[in-house]
Amino acid sequence: MKSRPGLIVSSLVIANFLGQLMQTMLNTALPRMMLDLGINEGRAQWLITVYYLTAGITVPVAGFLIGRFTTRGLFFTSATAFAAGTLIAGISPNFILILNGRIIQGLGAGLLMPLFQTTILRVFPKGKIGSAMGLIGLVMGLAPALGPTLSGLVVQEHSWRILFYALLPVVIANLLLAAFSLQNVGGRHREKLDYISILFSTTGFAGLLYGVNLAGDQNGSRVWTGAAILSGILFIVLFIRRQLKLTVPLLDFKLFRNRNFSLASIIGVLMFIVMVGGELLIPLYVQNVRGLTPRESGLMLLPGALLLGCTSVISGKIYDRYGVKIVLRGGFTLIAGVALLISLMLSQDSSILILAVLYVFLMVGIGFIMTPVTAYAMASVPPKMIPHASPMTISIRSLASSLGGVLLIAIMTITMNFSSSSFPVNMMYGFHAAFWSLTVVAIAGLGLSFTIKGLTHTS
Repeated sequence: MKSRPGLIVSSLVIANFLGQLMQTMLNTALPRMMLDLGINEGRAQWLITVYYLTAGITVPVAGFLIGRFTTRGLFFTSATAFAAGTLIAGISPNFILILNGRIIQGLGAGLLMPLFQTTILRVFPKGKIGSAMGLIGLVMGLAPALGPTLSGLVVQEHSWRILFYALLPVVIANLLLAAFSLQNVGGRHREKLDYISILFSTTGFAGLLYGVNLAGDQNGSRVWTGAAILSGILFIVLFIRRQLKLTVPLLDFKLFRNRNFSLASIIGVLMFIVMVGGELLIPLYVQNVRGLTPRESGLMLLPGALLLGCTSVISGKIYDRYGVKIVLRGGFTLIAGVALLISLMLSQDSSILILAVLYVFLMVGIGFIMTPVTAYAMASVPPKMIPHASPMTISIRSLASSLGGVLLIAIMTITMNFSSSSFPVNMMYGFHAAFWSLTVVAIAGLGLSFTIKGLTHTS
């Protein structure tokens, strides 16, 4: 059954590539969607954020479902949900219905990534796990980076709805491929799902993100904003406390008693905030301030996207040979330097060519961090804890990506609202505040990279 692992996971690779692609495919299309739907930046970014949020909330449940249901059954359920969400988002006439489609898409994607990782670990022999992790890194790195480019090429001449319509036939074709290639792997258990944990996690993270998003709304109630944030934090605390008491938790927070896993997780969170920030803010700047078309914006991001995929694979080999320290420190030095340069040089007439080059270096730096920090986190825990470490890693990064996007847009919007200047000067103040925030995040990651310890490597 496992003699051809590549064939077994082929449909999972495609499904996850599409799921990761849809995380960022709307980035370049947001300005057009804002015009068509009559919404501002604060509401528009929810079309991206809610996808991350839903996927992040779904991942812990997916870890439970993988052991409860068959590989094929869970795949077809999640891929069908993703297809249904894609169709709903494509045909919906208003913002609310499109948002609901994105939520359903996120549910499907949140189930797919843990299933992908777990199946790979089960079907690939130990001698090829490194290559398999590189495949995971390629999907997680290249697909989100390609999203804004493909979106820009499409939206230039066509409606943003084509992004959904064109994806749907590929999803359906992949379902047919899975019917012939995907096999059931691994055992099954009969533990009961803890619905209170799901309630706490969903309410907590949704409330926190909603409150932060309201903070960037000039017309939002400050009382309601504070209540949403505080209630979100309260439910998150309740969720964590419950997980520590459960025999079979959705997410095992005891993992954070492991210093190396904790550091790797924090570093991964900081890296994803920088990645999401660059992919979100740069298309908004070049289209809204510099007047680039979506196609030009997408092509500008293409070299960085391709090099992110390449460096994600190369960095895994460097990690195997030299250890984690060199790649993390080098990667964070690069992205901190780039974020600082963008913060200093960004203006109403900044060179698009220089910005494109800086974006390339930003993505290369992220590529050098992504695969090694994931491999290091998995290697830091005992083998029996890996099934718990995988969903935890995916969950916190998905939630960090969504929270990072909301925070950056909130920072940009609040700064714009406090400015007495008119467009585009007020928007430039907002972009500067957001990029300086990214610089601080990158510098924090660089500092943490000097505290991390090696495992079996001597570097």
